[in-house]
Amino acid sequence: MADRIPQPSPVEDRIAAARAAIADNPVWYHAIELAPGVVTPGFVDHRPVTPKILPRDLTGVRALEVGTFDGHWSFAMEERGAQVTALDLPAFEATNFPPIHRERLLKEMSERDMELGRGFRLAHEIRGSSVERLEVDVQRFAPEEVPGEYDLVFVGAILLHLRDPVGALERLHGCLRPGGRLIAFEAFSLAATLRAPRRAMATFETVETAFNWWVPNLAALRAWFLTAGFVDVRRHAIMRPPTNPEMKGVNVLFTAKRGA
Repeated sequence: MADRIPQPSPVEDRIAAARAAIADNPVWYHAIELAPGVVTPGFVDHRPVTPKILPRDLTGVRALEVGTFDGHWSFAMEERGAQVTALDLPAFEATNFPPIHRERLLKEMSERDMELGRGFRLAHEIRGSSVERLEVDVQRFAPEEVPGEYDLVFVGAILLHLRDPVGALERLHGCLRPGGRLIAFEAFSLAATLRAPRRAMATFETVETAFNWWVPNLAALRAWFLTAGFVDVRRHAIMRPPTNPEMKGVNVLFTAKRGA
């Protein structure tokens, strides 16, 4: 009798698929473990700080993430038991790049074969995820485009890239059920915070940086949440997630609620 040829195990199949997916997407924003020991080469690795930011158990929670990109935060909430909807734009052409940089950035992304949503789709398939991805602009969507009410809204390092961060927060406030919670892990200006710890102020950075509009100090971040209608606004830890050199910065964790 001929020797039987060993067949790959399901884990081995997933590892092979994960390696192929990494090769298929030339640029990853998030470091995501697609299979045991196979991690995407992201610009930023939020995995070490995720347990400090998300609750351990989100069973039965209906959650909304804004600006998902490759999907790290959505997949992390799903792992904790949440039913997750992820918001993002359909393509880089729809992004909120400052006009003075827009043409150059789109050209560079085309040359690097970057496609918004490709990393998410690859990770979604390999992980067997049930996260739903909706293509809407958080600054302009109508209520019927994001139906229902959510228990939790998560925003992570997105507000500084928006022309109208308060308008976006106002729309997200409307997505929460009464008593629902916002978790925000956002960049802020340490220098502006030290200069004016109690005065709300933001640095306008469209000339100095390619992607940023407003970088607030801590007082301004708190004021943005309050202005959008949130209550019980609380500041928690300041962290520096592992990143490559061009992404270095400090982030802060805020939580807030929609009033009952």
